[in-house]
Amino acid sequence: MRKYLIWAVLPLFLACQNTSVNEEQTISFLVSGDMLFEGPNTLQGEGSLDLVTLAENVGCNMEDIKSVKVSAAKAGMESTQQSITESVLLQVVSNQNDLSTIGTLNPVPAEGPLNLNTAQDIDLLPYLKDEGMTWVLDLNLKEDHMDAMMAKGQVSLIVEYAESK
Repeated sequence: MRKYLIWAVLPLFLACQNTSVNEEQTISFLVSGDMLFEGPNTLQGEGSLDLVTLAENVGCNMEDIKSVKVSAAKAGMESTQQSITESVLLQVVSNQNDLSTIGTLNPVPAEGPLNLNTAQDIDLLPYLKDEGMTWVLDLNLKEDHMDAMMAKGQVSLIVEYAESK
């Protein structure tokens, strides 16, 4: 009897929650480093968006967000710095979550925006829930660069959340 009651109530529960998707959200990032040498190097910067702000931007409760996927990522740097960069790898890490790849680009064009090839299965939700979210841009340089190097960019998001009726 209980089994039938559960099956009778389940459609009512599911009808009260619809899954919605918002693809208009972006996260901006700024990474920097100095005293960079020919070969592999790392630029880093703090994550600037938290889950509370993202939920407000989407128009839902923080607890209703089910996943935060990446749909696109791009980076930009000064042309003199970009011209000595061979490849880039954008990653994210936080206090309780391992380093995960967001996107890559190899070779890097001499000029223009760097539209990265994005990873398909990365979910940023655990990183947004955690403290210490950090953007990591690994790059391979053709020559030494002793001055500070900065790169900025955006990550476009697909936010999936439960919409209560």
